[in-house]
Amino acid sequence: MQPTALAPDSPDQTDRVILREAEEIGALAGTGDVVVLGDATGALVRAALEAVGDGGDRVIALDMSRGALEALAATFGPERDGGRLVLPGLDLQGLDLPGPDLQGSDLQGSGADPDALADARCALMRLPKSLAALQARMLELRAVPVVIAGGRVKHMTRSQNDVLATTHREVRATRGLGKSRALVASGPRGEQAAPTRPAVAAHELEIRVAGASRPVSLRGIGGVFGGASADAGSLLLLDALDAALLDGSLEPAAIESAVDLGCGNGLLTAWLAHALPQARLRASDDDADAVAATRATLEASGLAREGVDVVWEVSLADAADAGADLVVLNPPFHDGTAVDATLVQELLDAAGRVLRPGGQLWLVHNSLLRYRDEVADRIGPVRQRARDRRFTVLSAEVPTV
Repeated sequence: MQPTALAPDSPDQTDRVILREAEEIGALAGTGDVVVLGDATGALVRAALEAVGDGGDRVIALDMSRGALEALAATFGPERDGGRLVLPGLDLQGLDLPGPDLQGSDLQGSGADPDALADARCALMRLPKSLAALQARMLELRAVPVVIAGGRVKHMTRSQNDVLATTHREVRATRGLGKSRALVASGPRGEQAAPTRPAVAAHELEIRVAGASRPVSLRGIGGVFGGASADAGSLLLLDALDAALLDGSLEPAAIESAVDLGCGNGLLTAWLAHALPQARLRASDDDADAVAATRATLEASGLAREGVDVVWEVSLADAADAGADLVVLNPPFHDGTAVDATLVQELLDAAGRVLRPGGQLWLVHNSLLRYRDEVADRIGPVRQRARDRRFTVLSAEVPTV
């Protein structure tokens, strides 16, 4: 799958409010690198490249989404090749992301070293959706003199100001531009900033595996979906999978390779590790926070072992074709805050590509979205395995001919 190039000449309203403020306060003037985090359109990177020029300073673009970084690389290939644009995350392989507890290192999931950003002139950032993600990102930016963080007004809260104030002494809001506004943080607290490492949320629970209770220690890092909680959709999927173990619909001895596509905090991966102790497992996610959280969950649950890989990749891009017997999937169905039923299509195609003939996909989805036809078209014959008032669990099998 080729990454989609962005449209940096078409900034959205949030881009414009960030860039307006940067111009008004002269944040892009002077010397030093410019840090850009969470650029959705490429407009922030484009403006930052224009600001640094050819004088030797760089634009350092950070993002927790591997797909977003690959899109920046596709859009600004010459600038990256020439060293003017640095994408630290893409210098890390999917199996080599920093560890979830960051022991012995201040590296975060995006690949940014906060000390290396101390000489930056400013940072331009789109506000992430969760406060936990914002906290993790601000720890990465804690040494940057000025951080301009923009978002849609309806999604902004006073708590975001409080998070910025943990790393910078002064925080203020800009005037609005349409439905967007920015927060400006200045005056790094330096050694007074606390904490210096992102918080890791924890939750202990029991899951059923072949009818027996098994412990799982969930870990939530940054903006990972669900934090450290067990979301209702995944629990319904696990109930259905466990029922299939008990009635013989799933035979562990016949499953040599299984995949958790979109692993999140690692709940489904932990079930697979308990249920299929001899199988090769691949937990895959586009979000670096999810990769770190899944690894932390496996470690805390005593389930990390050789043959269990947690990979930062887009839609199983690095997985072999027709090599898996089972794929489990709890797909996203929101783009930001809007429901988007098309988000599942790329994931279904990825599952269909990696499943061998006779392999099965098990999927949970919001019942309102009616994914059954999509699953049948892209995978094969479908069975409904469970349903409640919110979610539906489907299984589909790849035809053998």
